[in-house]
Amino acid sequence: MKAKLLMLLLTTLFISPMSEAATKKRKIIYYKEAARAKHITTRAPIDYTIEVTDNETSLQIVFLFPLHEADITVTDKNGNVVIEENQINLYEGKALYIYSPKAYPYTLVLTSPAIDITGEIISEEEN
Repeated sequence: MKAKLLMLLLTTLFISPMSEAATKKRKIIYYKEAARAKHITTRAPIDYTIEVTDNETSLQIVFLFPLHEADITVTDKNGNVVIEENQINLYEGKALYIYSPKAYPYTLVLTSPAIDITGEIISEEEN
């Protein structure tokens, strides 16, 4: 009888933390483009797509297009510059990281001879 009671208590100790983890709210991070201005028309259309992903420790910004001589600035909600890259060459899959992201929304400004893009990185809680 004591062994059954002990086993019941042990199983409740193992099940309760796992059930809390299953109901934990998950953050949804997405990129919303505010403005785009193309300066050069190319023969082949280029899809200027930017993806963002978030885990517990960092925010990853991935550029899915090539671009030459680009200036990238990312600022937080207080106007502090978090990332500043000048005259870099973007290639498809280039990633930039923000470690310990806390100050959402972030504003991304990309300026190059070919295109100017302004967007916002927003975080929402999922129910």
